[in-house]
Amino acid sequence: MPRTFNIYQVLIDRLGQLGFEVIDISYNDDIFRYKNIWDRLVNLFRKTILRDKGYKNRLKFEALGKHIIRRLRDMEHYADYCLLIRADIYPEEVIDQIKMKTNKMIAYQWDGVNRYPAVKKLVYKFDRFFVFDSKDAEQEDKRFIATTNFFFGHLDNIEIKPKPSTFFFVGTFMKIRWQQIFDTIQFIVQNKGIPNFYLYSGDRNLSGEYILDGITFINKPMTYQENINLALKSEIFVDFLVDVHSGLSFRVFEAIGYGRKLITNNKEVMNYDFYHPHNIYVLNNEERTLNEFLNVPYSPINPEILSKYNFDTWIYRILGN
Repeated sequence: MPRTFNIYQVLIDRLGQLGFEVIDISYNDDIFRYKNIWDRLVNLFRKTILRDKGYKNRLKFEALGKHIIRRLRDMEHYADYCLLIRADIYPEEVIDQIKMKTNKMIAYQWDGVNRYPAVKKLVYKFDRFFVFDSKDAEQEDKRFIATTNFFFGHLDNIEIKPKPSTFFFVGTFMKIRWQQIFDTIQFIVQNKGIPNFYLYSGDRNLSGEYILDGITFINKPMTYQENINLALKSEIFVDFLVDVHSGLSFRVFEAIGYGRKLITNNKEVMNYDFYHPHNIYVLNNEERTLNEFLNVPYSPINPEILSKYNFDTWIYRILGN
């Protein structure tokens, strides 16, 4: 899987706590830079003319993933399972090498299939291929199995008490999403809420138009653990849908898992078994005011429903065990 935000380390640690021996073949695919203009032009040609959607990933792997080949060669026994999250970051030939060392091949695409279409041609290499957007499972390929993201129940910390009327969001700064964030912060403030928004940007010189009370710009990504520790200090989590898919983000499951209220612009959340209007407010889809939502107590979710979305349950279901 990608090492973005260090969630891979939390996942590995928890698998170890559950009794698995983990062989880590994750890598930092998001720090790739082209060696030269020629590599960039070749990728453009292959992507647009030859429809080769996986060429850039082969360049990435060659630059950043060579340790994985060594690790596979050093394996002296078969693995019971292989789980690849975002299988499209691995070249096909590497997936074939993994398959030769594994009894059961499983993939989970935790992003929209059309956002990373190279994954479509890899489906046949796996025993089970999961996608987090049910529309992908219905429309793209009958071999896709719908699932969801999850929350790490063991990261909950009841000793952290949320501050009343505080709203938490963390994400990458994107100009296309700025108006949405700006409007939401204004909406929160108008309803006497306190926004605690963190936006990551490598640009240290964002123009003044993007400065707003309630937003802290950071130039180094948070680790997943840091993210959760900060989130738990707030009473309400905020989630924004990426338009290329309709699957539910990790923030949604963290909200239900840690007993926090949620505001989101993803109305698909209303179709899930954990949805309760006391706990979730759908932006641009409500007749009630935000204040009315905030003044209603949180309604605890059935523990059996919650358990389905806890990583500890999720992983065994994915493995088919």
